Amino acid sequence: MPIFITQGRYTQSAFTEMIARPESRAEAVERIITAAGGKLHSYYMTFGEYDFFSIIDAPDEKTVIAALAVAAAGGVSPTSKLPSPSTRRI
Repeated sequence: MPIFITQGRYTQSAFTEMIARPESRAEAVERIITAAGGKLHSYYMTFGEYDFFSIIDAPDEKTVIAALAVAAAGGVSPTSKLPSPSTRRI
């Protein structure tokens, strides 16, 4: 499966909801990604322009965008796809 990197911003209402009902965001994202047929490798909360950063294996771009749109209440930025392992240079 391709590897995707995502960055996103939470809306003000999403932050309000997270404060009212705190839970592990990584676990919530992992449930959604797994249900869509992918695998969450890493999920980080960040400071600055974006609120989160994740690394995901998924069948395709549509799967990642749909899953993260649900997880981030619509606050998802464009998704980047890493080259496949056979073309990746180290």
